[in-house]
Amino acid sequence: MKDESFGASLTRNNNWLDDDLKKITAGASTPVERARLVYNYVQQNFTCTRTHSVEMDNNNSLKSVFKAKAGSVAEINLLLTAMLKHEAINADPVILSTRERGVTHELYPLMDRFNYVICSANIDNVPYFLDASEPILGFGKLDPKCYNGHARVIKEVPEAVYFLPDSVKERKMTAIFIMNGDKDKMEGSFTSTLGYFESIGVRENVKAKGEAEIFKKIKSSYAFDIDINDNKIDSLKKFEEPVAMRYSFTLDKPQEDIMYMNPMLTEGYKENPFQSAERLYPVEMPSTFDETYVFTMEIPQNYVLDEMPKSAKISFNEGEGYFEYLLSKTDTQIQMRSRVYLNRAVFEPDEYQSLREFFSYIVKKHSEQIVFKKKKS
Repeated sequence: MKDESFGASLTRNNNWLDDDLKKITAGASTPVERARLVYNYVQQNFTCTRTHSVEMDNNNSLKSVFKAKAGSVAEINLLLTAMLKHEAINADPVILSTRERGVTHELYPLMDRFNYVICSANIDNVPYFLDASEPILGFGKLDPKCYNGHARVIKEVPEAVYFLPDSVKERKMTAIFIMNGDKDKMEGSFTSTLGYFESIGVRENVKAKGEAEIFKKIKSSYAFDIDINDNKIDSLKKFEEPVAMRYSFTLDKPQEDIMYMNPMLTEGYKENPFQSAERLYPVEMPSTFDETYVFTMEIPQNYVLDEMPKSAKISFNEGEGYFEYLLSKTDTQIQMRSRVYLNRAVFEPDEYQSLREFFSYIVKKHSEQIVFKKKKS
């Protein structure tokens, strides 16, 4: 905290920020509102020039970073910390190791194992962890790379904090409806509310390639020809909310005597993420997850249902997860519901085989097809 390359500037009054912060926080009536305005200002007006660092560059200062509107991840988040402190908000820097760097040992924390700085703000006894170097993160949200276990809050009485993948749950809900349309077309709709980490990926792809390219890739992922229209991605700019993807589509009505339809369409597990027969190291997923998929389809005109997959439900490790695959039918439609739920993200090597078998079964069920036969004239 006394080092000029890290915390020395955080203990000063930094009155050079007075005029700017008065403008930045204008209209805020509570500490949380002030913190959000400061965070949004830094996030949207500063460019991160180096993503992995725990110290400021030589001869740099927070004042020069503020003037340049650019800096390393450490400089941007140290500046954010200083600006929050200026506004009488209890804020401190946090050093951590990102996932690709490896874990740190809390009883023997070597400095060269840490490669990232974020900000901790405690407001009304609620902790918020902030990273203003990432332009698409919501207030109080972190990138998946930060969830790597032990980290250190650097202050007069330092303390350990833990960013554990098991503490994060990705929830995804997808619904597809297909019905008989006019003339020779069937009509469908797709709606999917993504988990937060997947939403980050969509925002990054839209920023890099544009929405049109995203939907072009979606169209090509179907096993049959479709036309997509009314496509929309909601909440792209609302960084604290998950992204929702929507579109309508049309496809040709079947003409062949036998029609095969995989009810998972583009959303199923097509291959086991755990290919190796053995594993010597733990499995470390980015988060726990809860994925629900609902498929509803009208039986195509002039067809009858000939065969459909059997419903199934299996549990994993005595309540740590489960997979359900449920189908029902009426005279006119078929409905299917798939849910994959896992409330752990880290598994030891001796648990690997059961995890691999769990996903193998999911892949098998997600590959099964509904069979329709043309009515005899």
